[in-house]
Amino acid sequence: GVGKTTLLKQIYNKLLLDLQNTFGVVIWVSVSKDLRLEKIQEQIGIKIGLFDKAWKKKSLKDKASDIFKILKEKKFALLMDGLWERVDLTKVGVPLPDSKNLPKIVFTTRSLEICGLMGADMQFKVKCLAAEEAWKLFQTLIGYEALHEGHPEVLGLVMDISKECYGLPLAL
Repeated sequence: GVGKTTLLKQIYNKLLLDLQNTFGVVIWVSVSKDLRLEKIQEQIGIKIGLFDKAWKKKSLKDKASDIFKILKEKKFALLMDGLWERVDLTKVGVPLPDSKNLPKIVFTTRSLEICGLMGADMQFKVKCLAAEEAWKLFQTLIGYEALHEGHPEVLGLVMDISKECYGLPLAL
């Protein structure tokens, strides 16, 4: 892909390093195409220390209540990767912003429509690299010397491969 998950991981790691100064809790949630609120609750529950056999057996509503009680008192960041549809965060137990918790919620999606449905304050479109940028990245990854000191036919073949990646950084 264009690197949405990679970018979100970088943000997550930076927030973890700055944990003492900014957020009391930084939570990573992977969301699958078949949205299941229980899976989101499970990932949050593990991060905030709720998850055990007894908690796993609770209802969606009870888990949401438990999550809410903890997060409403904290300044937290919730990073959700791979939204395919709107997630009702109140059903998960994520509190709405107030003067105590001031949460930051960041998510990746392929759909601008989902950004609207989630009420995103800001949207950033991650684009493919231009052909020249893609070629520079490819040279950096493979090594300039390895590409230019070898057989000329290999260089042509490698350039063709780079073009077939359509500027997708992860394909390069």
